[in-house]
Amino acid sequence: MATPPPQVELTSEQLKKWEQTRVALLWHCPAFAHVFITMMDNAKSKHIAYFTRGVPIAATDGSNLLLNPDTFFNYDLSERIFICVHEIMHNIWNHMGQMHYWNKRGKVSYPDGSELPYDHKTMNIAQDLVINDLLIESKTGKFNTAWMHDPQLGDRNSQVLDVYKKVYNDPNGGPAGVGFDEHLAPGTSTGQEPTQASQGRNEIEWQQAVAAGINAAKVQGKLPAGLERLLGEVVDPKVDWKEQIQALVARKVGSGAYSWQRPDRRLIVRDCYAPGPTGFGAGTVVVGIDTSGSIGDTELNMFMAEMAGILSDVKPERLVIMWCDAALNRVDEAEEPEDLIEIRAKGAPGGGGTSFVPVFDEIYNSGLRPDALVYLTDGYGSFPEQAPPYSVIWGSIGLDKSGYPFGDVVMIPKSS
Repeated sequence: MATPPPQVELTSEQLKKWEQTRVALLWHCPAFAHVFITMMDNAKSKHIAYFTRGVPIAATDGSNLLLNPDTFFNYDLSERIFICVHEIMHNIWNHMGQMHYWNKRGKVSYPDGSELPYDHKTMNIAQDLVINDLLIESKTGKFNTAWMHDPQLGDRNSQVLDVYKKVYNDPNGGPAGVGFDEHLAPGTSTGQEPTQASQGRNEIEWQQAVAAGINAAKVQGKLPAGLERLLGEVVDPKVDWKEQIQALVARKVGSGAYSWQRPDRRLIVRDCYAPGPTGFGAGTVVVGIDTSGSIGDTELNMFMAEMAGILSDVKPERLVIMWCDAALNRVDEAEEPEDLIEIRAKGAPGGGGTSFVPVFDEIYNSGLRPDALVYLTDGYGSFPEQAPPYSVIWGSIGLDKSGYPFGDVVMIPKSS
């Protein structure tokens, strides 16, 4: 667990400039001011922002806005507004959590199956290019011409991963200009372990805060159309279902499993010891597949591909696949992504009615204690009367979210 950078006291002149900054942020950017006040970890600083000489100018770890008073206050008021809103946007879009995830994987994956090695500096640049262009277009604060801005590499309408690829492959070495902020691991300002801090983020609360900020800005007539559209996507995200499944599984199962059968030798003191890491990213993940007549080969092939991603990214100790229509028809296990090819070649047993109960019964009767159950279905069937003591993620082709009595629901379009 890292020690948070030490905070520093502000001089009377710096206090005056910070008060001016906060008033200007509230007056000119009410949507961001609301998010800043309600969602940042304000308890860690009496000034709301976290002032420290531990960063060159500005930074965020997903919880706090960290500012170096010796350099931040050298910028004029409008530039300070730009810097603050820039950091708030990183938090709204959960950029620090995403960077932590990609850093752990060591790679960035694309829908076409291609991959690039993960480079923190390159991702930092990609995220900054998108946010800077958005704030310039919406006339939020004042952009300093020494900072980075290159719409050819990345603009406000770009996806960060697409910009990352452009910057990574740019023969000129990326955009001109300098960055003014650092992207820190989640939990840096609070002393938390990064994965724990990342998993502690409550997306629903963030969406509610953004929605309230949007309403406040609309009432005052201070929400540019471009910002309204992009912030609206936070409230009503249009995320690829594969990314939703991936993010949910990663959040539910955590980043590492531990076992009392393999104690951590570094922590053995006399007869006291702690469990050691197993080498797996999770314990057991169960995948239930609805093989009733309403699930076709296209949907099954899509989901088998997603299971390969679960094996590769989450690295469960066991991946158990249960094929079920009205009854449990077959149980398979996969250790490597290549195993799924052989399993899929066996065909999908079933084709009758639909009940989800046999999968939950099999998990209980066989003594499995899964970290998560991921179930592909159209949702039209019989559910258990009670939610199980483990996470359930429904990959739904058909029934909307309101039709599921428990668990997280990811809507999968038929045309995928």
